Amino acid sequence: METTKTAEAAESATETEIDAKAAEVEPDNNLLVEDETKTENDSDTDSEIDADDADFIASYDDGSEPVAASTGVLAGAGAVIGAGLGLSSLTGTWIGTLMSDRQQLIGQINSSSAATATQIAQIYGSPWHTVALFNGLFGLAAIIVAGVVLLTAKSAAPWTRAVAWGGLALGVLGLFIAGVMWFDVFTDLPQVAATTTSSTTG
Repeated sequence: METTKTAEAAESATETEIDAKAAEVEPDNNLLVEDETKTENDSDTDSEIDADDADFIASYDDGSEPVAASTGVLAGAGAVIGAGLGLSSLTGTWIGTLMSDRQQLIGQINSSSAATATQIAQIYGSPWHTVALFNGLFGLAAIIVAGVVLLTAKSAAPWTRAVAWGGLALGVLGLFIAGVMWFDVFTDLPQVAATTTSSTTG
């Protein structure tokens, strides 16, 4: 009787040991599910990245650049050009000086035998007005360029709009000074005093 109980106990212990080893060998289903979920998420992330890269590469394959970047570059260039034109309208330009010298030479040729007032008008007045004309044209160009930048690039960088406002202000000031020069508001042409001659008889 005792032998039978001993055999049963040994058999039960053996089965318990076998079940324990089988549990250790059997994979954890929860871990497998987590690994599968992680693999799917990684696959989805890789697919999204690949799609973004494909769109980015396709945009360059089509020869197109990002719109925001190109707009910002154009707005910045326009603002700098407008500021340069406005500054030139105040300080003068080489082409204005060149045309003024040319007009002065023409005045000297045409008024070589003319009256004094005519000589002053052609030698001094015409070059003066020529400088005013070109300065005014540069000021007007500055106003147009800076105005276009301010109207079309409302979301541009702060420095771009600041430079454009500066160019607009310089253009307005240059155009105003050119108008004053053109109409001789503060600088009239020199006048020759009239002389009288008297003759004596004796």
